[in-house]
Amino acid sequence: MNIKIKATFFGIFTFVSVSLAYGQNLPKALLLTGNGNEPKVIEGYPPWIHEFHTEMVSEILSNIVVTETTSDLGFLNDETLKDYDLIISYSLFLSPNKEQLDALYDFISQGKSLLTLHCGILSFLNWDRYEEVMGGIFIGGPSSEPTRFNISTTNMEFWGYDYSFRENEEHPVSKVVDDFEVEDELYYFQPSTPEFEVIARAENHPVMWWHPVGKGKVMSLTLGHGAQVKKEQGYRQLLENGARWLLNFPLIKAPKLKPFSTREKKYQNVLNLAEITYSNDSNLVFEISHNDDNLLPTTERGFVDLEIGKKAGNFEFLVSARNSNGFSTENEIEAQIVEDGDGNIASYYGNKVYSSSTEAKNILFDSKNVIDGNPTTRWASDFVDPSWIMLDLQKTYEIGRIKLTWEDSYATEYTLEISENGENWNTIADVLEGDGKTDEFKFKPEIARFVRVIGKKRFRPNYGYSIFEIEVYKQ
Repeated sequence: MNIKIKATFFGIFTFVSVSLAYGQNLPKALLLTGNGNEPKVIEGYPPWIHEFHTEMVSEILSNIVVTETTSDLGFLNDETLKDYDLIISYSLFLSPNKEQLDALYDFISQGKSLLTLHCGILSFLNWDRYEEVMGGIFIGGPSSEPTRFNISTTNMEFWGYDYSFRENEEHPVSKVVDDFEVEDELYYFQPSTPEFEVIARAENHPVMWWHPVGKGKVMSLTLGHGAQVKKEQGYRQLLENGARWLLNFPLIKAPKLKPFSTREKKYQNVLNLAEITYSNDSNLVFEISHNDDNLLPTTERGFVDLEIGKKAGNFEFLVSARNSNGFSTENEIEAQIVEDGDGNIASYYGNKVYSSSTEAKNILFDSKNVIDGNPTTRWASDFVDPSWIMLDLQKTYEIGRIKLTWEDSYATEYTLEISENGENWNTIADVLEGDGKTDEFKFKPEIARFVRVIGKKRFRPNYGYSIFEIEVYKQ
């Protein structure tokens, strides 16, 4: 990927859409809405009536596509549709005639895209191509339980082990949208094509997916029942990035950065722009914008370096990417600066972690997970005794408190040690009856750079040792 970079400074932190700033012509979308059960219920259809929030959908997509909204099925003709790049079906029980459905199929199969939102999957049920276009069939819903659930955008299920029927490579939209929790309703949908790719799911319910139809793409997002859901960041990110991907915009992930300690004035290669950007265009132009000289992002060789000022606090900078079509995407990156020695020292950017082994040599169980600040990720060792994990804090600190958060595969016997040089170790605790959960050790402060946990006996003999987080504090 060829990268060109420009950096700018905003004294007042107001970001104007990069798309508009570059004066590009945005793609056009036809948002098809309406309820086929009005003014009277269609015979053979459930008597469902739905409230549509087309203004909210248009607002969410306003920096990506120019949206025109209609409930007139007469728009579904070859001559009219040639002016659009995307059709969005946010409707219920619409039943276009054969000529209109043929025009819709030609629109997709010749290289453009259809996006269905929530109950939009329940239009075109009279179509003999329905299953082909939608990638499966609607089999029921909405479910009544649960009303609040977690949306997962990763496909790394099965405990991190590879299976031949599912590639571990995630869809670009999945890569740029983190998991989130939402209150909504779930539909039951049965895929019927092997080319069906899940982008997001709630347990085993697909809630966002896509599949090819001819040269085009069909994507469905079944979340979004009420107006409140459309205010949720996770939903908005799925919708925005789904539309971007369908329309060949670049996608940018906003990774969660570890805290930057004032122990260093400059951190190099904090972000690889090529690794956080997803595009089929090899000639992207990047722009870096910032709002406070206390955190100064600079770029070299496609990497972002950060120069740290004297103030602790939370700061932001903006990364935008523009492709050769002039389509651009931006995302805000948050960075926290902490006074050296404050808070959880183990969590600082630049710290290293080493271990005796990693289960299945899989990134899901990597040793660095114990200092990533995420209570749901973990290190897991091979199934052997002893096993160890060691933190390198990069310099010596006066340490007086260490906290271990174990997963269910914990150590019933282990030793906790610290060292100034990684060679001479002082034992903080010899645990002989560990019960998992959280172990916190407070002790007279000692100077140390390294922290090591040595597991000697496993609670679960058929598994290794597993730790969610290791935290280190002054006191």
